[in-house]
Amino acid sequence: MTDSIKKYLSETPETLTRLLNNSKDLFKEVSHQDIKRIIVTGSGTSYHSGAEMQQLMREKSGILVEAYYPFMITRDLFKFDTSKTLLVGVSQGGSSFTTLDAMKIAKEKGCKIATISADKPAYIDQVADYPLTIDIGRELAGPKTEGYYATKLHLLLLAEYIGLVNGNLNVDQFNNDMNDLKLTFDQFGSAYEKALKWVEDHKTKLASYNNMRIVGPASLYGDVLESTLKLVESCREPVSGFEFNEFIHGIYNAMNENTPVLFMDNGTENRMSKMLQILGKWTDSLYVFDLSDANDGNHMGYGVKVPKQFETFIFPLVFQVMAGVVSKERGIDADIPKDPNFHMEIGSKKYNH
Repeated sequence: MTDSIKKYLSETPETLTRLLNNSKDLFKEVSHQDIKRIIVTGSGTSYHSGAEMQQLMREKSGILVEAYYPFMITRDLFKFDTSKTLLVGVSQGGSSFTTLDAMKIAKEKGCKIATISADKPAYIDQVADYPLTIDIGRELAGPKTEGYYATKLHLLLLAEYIGLVNGNLNVDQFNNDMNDLKLTFDQFGSAYEKALKWVEDHKTKLASYNNMRIVGPASLYGDVLESTLKLVESCREPVSGFEFNEFIHGIYNAMNENTPVLFMDNGTENRMSKMLQILGKWTDSLYVFDLSDANDGNHMGYGVKVPKQFETFIFPLVFQVMAGVVSKERGIDADIPKDPNFHMEIGSKKYNH
Protein backbone atom coordinates (compact mmCIF):
# COMPACT_ATOMS: atom_id res chain seq x y z
CA MET A 1 0.00 0.00 0.00
CA THR A 2 1.15 3.55 -0.59
CA ASP A 3 2.64 4.99 2.58
CA SER A 4 0.35 8.02 2.53
CA ILE A 5 -2.93 6.08 2.30
CA LYS A 6 -1.69 3.74 5.04
CA LYS A 7 -0.81 6.71 7.23
CA TYR A 8 -4.18 8.43 6.85
CA LEU A 9 -6.28 5.29 7.29
CA SER A 10 -4.26 4.29 10.36
CA GLU A 11 -4.80 7.65 12.05
CA THR A 12 -8.47 8.02 11.05
CA PRO A 13 -10.13 6.61 14.21
CA GLU A 14 -8.06 8.84 16.51
CA THR A 15 -8.79 11.83 14.27
CA LEU A 16 -12.53 11.19 14.23
CA THR A 17 -12.67 10.81 18.00
CA ARG A 18 -10.79 14.08 18.43
CA LEU A 19 -13.13 15.91 16.03
CA LEU A 20 -16.12 14.53 17.92
CA ASN A 21 -14.76 15.55 21.31
CA ASN A 22 -14.00 19.09 20.10
CA SER A 23 -17.22 19.67 18.16
CA LYS A 24 -19.43 21.55 20.63
CA ASP A 25 -18.05 25.05 20.10
CA LEU A 26 -17.67 24.62 16.34
CA PHE A 27 -21.38 23.95 15.77
CA LYS A 28 -22.78 26.17 18.53
CA GLU A 29 -23.59 29.25 16.46
CA VAL A 30 -24.97 27.56 13.35
CA SER A 31 -27.08 25.08 15.32
CA HIS A 32 -28.94 27.94 17.04
CA GLN A 33 -30.12 29.44 13.76
CA ASP A 34 -33.71 28.91 12.62
CA ILE A 35 -32.98 26.39 9.86
CA LYS A 36 -35.70 24.41 8.08
CA ARG A 37 -33.76 23.14 5.06
CA ILE A 38 -30.15 22.10 4.46
CA ILE A 39 -28.59 21.76 1.01
CA VAL A 40 -25.18 20.08 0.80
CA THR A 41 -23.12 20.64 -2.34
CA GLY A 42 -19.66 19.63 -3.49
CA SER A 43 -17.87 17.65 -6.17
CA GLY A 44 -16.39 14.16 -6.10
CA THR A 45 -15.67 12.97 -2.57
CA SER A 46 -17.40 16.04 -1.15
CA TYR A 47 -20.65 15.23 -2.97
CA HIS A 48 -20.41 11.56 -2.00
CA SER A 49 -20.21 12.61 1.66
CA GLY A 50 -23.46 14.54 1.34
CA ALA A 51 -25.19 11.82 -0.65
CA GLU A 52 -24.25 9.24 1.97
CA MET A 53 -25.23 11.29 5.01
CA GLN A 54 -28.36 13.14 3.81
CA GLN A 55 -30.91 10.57 5.05
CA LEU A 56 -29.28 10.21 8.47
CA MET A 57 -29.07 14.02 8.66
CA ARG A 58 -32.83 14.23 8.05
CA GLU A 59 -33.46 11.78 10.86
CA LYS A 60 -31.22 13.61 13.33
CA SER A 61 -32.14 17.20 12.48
CA GLY A 62 -35.82 16.67 11.79
CA ILE A 63 -35.62 18.94 8.75
CA LEU A 64 -35.27 18.57 4.98
CA VAL A 65 -31.73 17.74 3.84
CA GLU A 66 -30.69 17.38 0.19
CA ALA A 67 -27.37 16.73 -1.53
CA TYR A 68 -26.62 18.17 -4.97
CA TYR A 69 -23.66 18.41 -7.28
CA PRO A 70 -22.71 22.08 -7.77
CA PHE A 71 -23.93 22.05 -11.38
CA MET A 72 -27.40 21.22 -10.05
CA ILE A 73 -27.49 24.40 -7.95
CA THR A 74 -29.45 26.85 -10.12
CA ARG A 75 -31.44 29.94 -9.26
CA ASP A 76 -34.65 28.01 -9.91
CA LEU A 77 -33.82 25.86 -6.89
CA PHE A 78 -34.43 28.91 -4.67
CA LYS A 79 -37.76 30.18 -5.99
CA PHE A 80 -39.38 29.82 -2.59
CA ASP A 81 -38.61 31.34 0.81
CA THR A 82 -34.88 30.80 1.45
CA SER A 83 -34.56 32.71 4.71
CA LYS A 84 -34.36 29.45 6.68
CA THR A 85 -32.22 27.53 4.19
CA LEU A 86 -28.61 26.63 4.98
CA LEU A 87 -26.40 25.73 2.03
CA VAL A 88 -23.27 23.82 3.01
CA GLY A 89 -20.43 24.06 0.51
CA VAL A 90 -18.01 21.17 0.89
CA SER A 91 -14.48 21.20 -0.54
CA GLN A 92 -11.72 19.44 1.32
CA GLY A 93 -9.03 21.53 -0.35
CA GLY A 94 -11.27 24.56 -0.01
CA SER A 95 -10.72 25.97 -3.49
CA SER A 96 -13.31 24.46 -5.84
CA PHE A 97 -14.65 27.09 -8.24
CA THR A 98 -17.85 25.17 -8.99
CA THR A 99 -18.67 24.82 -5.30
CA LEU A 100 -17.95 28.51 -4.73
CA ASP A 101 -20.17 29.46 -7.68
CA ALA A 102 -23.02 27.38 -6.23
CA MET A 103 -22.54 29.08 -2.87
CA LYS A 104 -22.68 32.51 -4.49
CA ILE A 105 -25.99 31.69 -6.16
CA ALA A 106 -27.45 30.53 -2.85
CA LYS A 107 -26.10 33.60 -1.05
CA GLU A 108 -27.61 35.88 -3.69
CA LYS A 109 -30.96 34.16 -3.18
CA GLY A 110 -30.94 34.72 0.58
CA CYS A 111 -29.59 31.45 1.97
CA LYS A 112 -27.31 31.18 4.97
CA ILE A 113 -23.94 29.69 3.95
CA ALA A 114 -21.71 27.23 5.77
CA THR A 115 -18.49 25.67 4.53
CA ILE A 116 -16.74 22.41 5.33
CA SER A 117 -13.07 22.32 4.38
CA ALA A 118 -9.77 21.12 5.79
CA ASP A 119 -8.10 24.42 4.83
CA LYS A 120 -8.15 27.39 7.20
CA PRO A 121 -8.98 29.85 5.95
CA ALA A 122 -10.36 28.19 2.83
CA TYR A 123 -10.82 30.06 -0.44
CA ILE A 124 -14.54 29.18 -0.36
CA ASP A 125 -14.86 30.72 3.13
CA GLN A 126 -15.07 34.17 1.54
CA VAL A 127 -18.86 33.89 1.26
CA ALA A 128 -19.42 31.78 4.38
CA ASP A 129 -21.50 32.84 7.37
CA TYR A 130 -20.37 29.74 9.26
CA PRO A 131 -16.94 28.25 8.38
CA LEU A 132 -17.05 24.72 9.85
CA THR A 133 -13.39 23.86 9.32
CA ILE A 134 -12.37 20.20 9.62
CA ASP A 135 -9.31 20.38 11.86
CA ILE A 136 -7.24 17.71 10.11
CA GLY A 137 -4.98 19.74 7.87
CA ARG A 138 -4.48 19.13 4.17
CA GLU A 139 -4.48 15.44 3.21
CA LEU A 140 -1.45 14.91 1.00
CA ALA A 141 -2.32 11.46 -0.38
CA GLY A 142 -3.52 11.14 -3.96
CA PRO A 143 -6.81 9.34 -3.24
CA LYS A 144 -8.29 11.04 -0.16
CA THR A 145 -9.59 8.73 2.59
CA GLU A 146 -9.40 10.36 6.02
CA GLY A 147 -11.11 13.49 4.69
CA TYR A 148 -14.09 11.45 3.50
CA TYR A 149 -14.78 10.08 6.98
CA ALA A 150 -14.15 13.48 8.59
CA THR A 151 -16.56 15.21 6.21
CA LYS A 152 -19.26 12.62 6.84
CA LEU A 153 -18.77 13.08 10.58
CA HIS A 154 -18.99 16.88 10.27
CA LEU A 155 -22.23 16.67 8.32
CA LEU A 156 -23.68 14.27 10.86
CA LEU A 157 -22.62 16.45 13.79
CA LEU A 158 -24.19 19.49 12.14
CA ALA A 159 -27.49 17.61 12.01
CA GLU A 160 -27.08 16.23 15.54
CA TYR A 161 -26.54 19.67 17.09
CA ILE A 162 -29.39 21.22 15.10
CA GLY A 163 -31.67 18.37 16.19
CA LEU A 164 -30.66 18.84 19.80
CA VAL A 165 -31.42 22.57 19.68
CA ASN A 166 -34.74 22.32 17.80
CA GLY A 167 -36.02 19.47 19.96
CA ASN A 168 -35.91 16.68 17.40
CA LEU A 169 -33.39 14.92 19.66
CA ASN A 170 -33.40 14.89 23.44
CA VAL A 171 -30.19 14.96 25.47
CA ASP A 172 -30.18 11.20 26.03
CA GLN A 173 -30.59 10.48 22.32
CA PHE A 174 -27.80 12.89 21.46
CA ASN A 175 -25.45 11.44 24.07
CA ASN A 176 -26.24 7.89 22.96
CA ASP A 177 -25.32 8.83 19.40
CA MET A 178 -22.03 10.34 20.55
CA ASN A 179 -21.20 7.19 22.51
CA ASP A 180 -22.18 4.97 19.59
CA LEU A 181 -19.94 6.96 17.27
CA LYS A 182 -17.00 6.49 19.64
CA LEU A 183 -17.79 2.77 19.78
CA THR A 184 -17.74 2.68 15.98
CA PHE A 185 -14.44 4.54 15.77
CA ASP A 186 -12.96 2.09 18.30
CA GLN A 187 -13.77 -0.75 15.87
CA PHE A 188 -12.26 1.02 12.85
CA GLY A 189 -8.71 -0.19 13.46
CA SER A 190 -9.55 -3.89 13.58
CA ALA A 191 -11.78 -3.56 10.50
CA TYR A 192 -8.92 -1.85 8.68
CA GLU A 193 -6.46 -4.63 9.56
CA LYS A 194 -8.93 -7.27 8.36
CA ALA A 195 -9.42 -5.42 5.07
CA LEU A 196 -5.68 -4.94 4.61
CA LYS A 197 -4.92 -8.63 5.09
CA TRP A 198 -7.69 -9.69 2.70
CA VAL A 199 -6.59 -7.28 -0.02
CA GLU A 200 -2.93 -8.28 0.33
CA ASP A 201 -3.96 -11.93 -0.04
CA HIS A 202 -5.98 -11.18 -3.20
CA LYS A 203 -4.02 -8.31 -4.76
CA THR A 204 -2.67 -10.26 -7.74
CA LYS A 205 -6.16 -11.30 -8.83
CA LEU A 206 -7.63 -7.86 -8.14
CA ALA A 207 -4.85 -6.19 -10.14
CA SER A 208 -5.71 -8.33 -13.17
CA TYR A 209 -9.21 -6.84 -13.50
CA ASN A 210 -9.86 -3.92 -15.82
CA ASN A 211 -13.61 -3.36 -15.55
CA MET A 212 -14.96 -3.64 -12.01
CA ARG A 213 -18.53 -3.11 -10.79
CA ILE A 214 -19.31 -2.04 -7.21
CA VAL A 215 -22.86 -2.60 -5.97
CA GLY A 216 -24.43 -1.69 -2.63
CA PRO A 217 -27.76 -0.94 -0.95
CA ALA A 218 -29.45 2.46 -1.00
CA SER A 219 -28.25 3.24 2.52
CA LEU A 220 -24.63 2.94 1.38
CA TYR A 221 -24.98 4.55 -2.05
CA GLY A 222 -22.66 7.45 -1.24
CA ASP A 223 -20.06 4.91 -0.12
CA VAL A 224 -20.53 3.03 -3.41
CA LEU A 225 -19.85 6.22 -5.34
CA GLU A 226 -16.82 7.08 -3.23
CA SER A 227 -15.37 3.56 -3.47
CA THR A 228 -15.79 3.70 -7.23
CA LEU A 229 -13.93 7.00 -7.38
CA LYS A 230 -11.06 5.73 -5.22
CA LEU A 231 -10.45 2.77 -7.52
CA VAL A 232 -10.81 4.82 -10.70
CA GLU A 233 -8.32 7.48 -9.64
CA SER A 234 -5.80 5.05 -8.19
CA CYS A 235 -5.93 1.99 -10.47
CA ARG A 236 -6.83 4.11 -13.54
CA GLU A 237 -9.11 1.55 -15.14
CA PRO A 238 -12.89 1.64 -15.66
CA VAL A 239 -14.89 1.06 -12.47
CA SER A 240 -18.62 1.67 -12.17
CA GLY A 241 -20.81 1.83 -9.07
CA PHE A 242 -24.53 1.13 -8.68
CA GLU A 243 -27.23 0.92 -6.06
CA PHE A 244 -28.53 -2.67 -5.90
CA ASN A 245 -31.87 -1.99 -7.62
CA GLU A 246 -30.32 0.21 -10.29
CA PHE A 247 -27.87 -2.56 -11.10
CA ILE A 248 -30.85 -4.80 -11.80
CA HIS A 249 -32.23 -2.31 -14.32
CA GLY A 250 -30.11 -3.18 -17.32
CA ILE A 251 -26.54 -3.23 -16.02
CA TYR A 252 -26.50 -7.00 -15.61
CA ASN A 253 -26.68 -7.33 -19.40
CA ALA A 254 -23.00 -6.35 -19.62
CA MET A 255 -21.90 -9.27 -17.43
CA ASN A 256 -19.47 -11.87 -18.74
CA GLU A 257 -16.73 -14.17 -17.43
CA ASN A 258 -14.32 -11.22 -17.17
CA THR A 259 -16.61 -9.01 -15.09
CA PRO A 260 -15.90 -8.80 -11.34
CA VAL A 261 -18.69 -7.49 -9.10
CA LEU A 262 -17.95 -6.35 -5.55
CA PHE A 263 -20.94 -6.12 -3.21
CA MET A 264 -21.36 -4.14 -0.02
CA ASP A 265 -23.84 -6.20 2.00
CA ASN A 266 -25.25 -4.65 5.17
CA GLY A 267 -28.10 -7.14 5.39
CA THR A 268 -30.83 -4.83 4.09
CA GLU A 269 -31.07 -6.46 0.64
CA ASN A 270 -32.83 -9.84 0.96
CA ARG A 271 -32.14 -10.76 -2.68
CA MET A 272 -28.37 -10.89 -2.30
CA SER A 273 -28.16 -14.69 -2.37
CA LYS A 274 -30.38 -14.83 -5.44
CA MET A 275 -28.28 -12.16 -7.15
CA LEU A 276 -25.09 -14.14 -6.52
CA GLN A 277 -26.76 -17.29 -7.85
CA ILE A 278 -27.85 -15.63 -11.08
CA LEU A 279 -24.62 -13.72 -11.74
CA GLY A 280 -22.68 -16.88 -10.94
CA LYS A 281 -23.86 -18.29 -14.28
CA TRP A 282 -21.61 -15.76 -16.03
CA THR A 283 -18.68 -15.12 -13.71
CA ASP A 284 -17.04 -16.52 -10.61
CA SER A 285 -15.51 -13.13 -9.80
CA LEU A 286 -18.19 -12.16 -7.29
CA TYR A 287 -17.09 -10.66 -3.97
CA VAL A 288 -19.14 -9.89 -0.87
CA PHE A 289 -18.08 -7.60 1.97
CA ASP A 290 -20.08 -7.42 5.20
CA LEU A 291 -19.57 -7.05 8.96
CA SER A 292 -19.50 -10.77 9.75
CA ASP A 293 -16.48 -12.88 10.71
CA ALA A 294 -16.36 -14.45 7.23
CA ASN A 295 -13.01 -15.02 5.56
CA ASP A 296 -13.51 -17.62 2.84
CA GLY A 297 -12.00 -16.31 -0.34
CA ASN A 298 -14.57 -14.18 -2.11
CA HIS A 299 -16.49 -13.41 1.10
CA MET A 300 -14.83 -11.10 3.59
CA GLY A 301 -16.37 -9.81 6.79
CA TYR A 302 -14.88 -6.94 8.76
CA GLY A 303 -15.53 -8.86 11.98
CA VAL A 304 -16.92 -5.90 13.90
CA LYS A 305 -20.17 -5.02 15.61
CA VAL A 306 -21.16 -1.38 15.21
CA PRO A 307 -24.51 0.43 15.47
CA LYS A 308 -26.33 0.00 12.18
CA GLN A 309 -26.87 3.71 11.65
CA PHE A 310 -23.11 4.29 11.67
CA GLU A 311 -21.97 1.39 9.44
CA THR A 312 -20.96 3.94 6.81
CA PHE A 313 -17.83 4.58 8.86
CA ILE A 314 -16.70 0.98 8.18
CA PHE A 315 -17.96 -0.22 4.79
CA PRO A 316 -15.72 1.81 2.39
CA LEU A 317 -12.52 0.58 4.06
CA VAL A 318 -11.76 -2.42 1.88
CA PHE A 319 -12.09 -0.33 -1.28
CA GLN A 320 -9.84 2.40 0.06
CA VAL A 321 -7.27 -0.25 0.95
CA MET A 322 -7.59 -1.63 -2.59
CA ALA A 323 -6.85 1.85 -3.93
CA GLY A 324 -3.52 1.81 -2.13
CA VAL A 325 -2.55 -1.84 -2.57
CA VAL A 326 -3.86 -2.74 -6.03
CA SER A 327 -2.54 0.43 -7.66
CA LYS A 328 0.91 -0.37 -6.31
CA GLU A 329 0.58 -3.95 -7.57
CA ARG A 330 -0.15 -2.52 -11.01
CA GLY A 331 2.97 -0.35 -10.85
CA ILE A 332 1.07 2.91 -10.34
CA ASP A 333 2.00 5.55 -7.77
CA ALA A 334 -1.49 6.71 -6.80
CA ASP A 335 -0.07 9.77 -5.04
CA ILE A 336 1.10 11.23 -8.34
CA PRO A 337 -1.79 12.37 -10.57
CA LYS A 338 -1.65 11.53 -14.26
CA ASP A 339 -1.28 15.28 -14.79
CA PRO A 340 -0.10 17.05 -11.60
CA ASN A 341 -1.13 20.42 -13.05
CA PHE A 342 -4.53 19.33 -14.29
CA HIS A 343 -6.67 21.57 -12.06
CA MET A 344 -4.57 24.60 -12.88
CA GLU A 345 -4.66 23.87 -16.60
CA ILE A 346 -8.40 23.24 -16.71
CA GLY A 347 -9.18 26.10 -14.31
CA SER A 348 -11.29 24.09 -11.85
CA LYS A 349 -9.63 25.15 -8.58
CA LYS A 350 -7.97 28.20 -7.13
CA TYR A 351 -5.11 26.04 -5.88
CA ASN A 352 -3.79 22.78 -7.29
CA HIS A 353 -4.94 20.48 -4.46
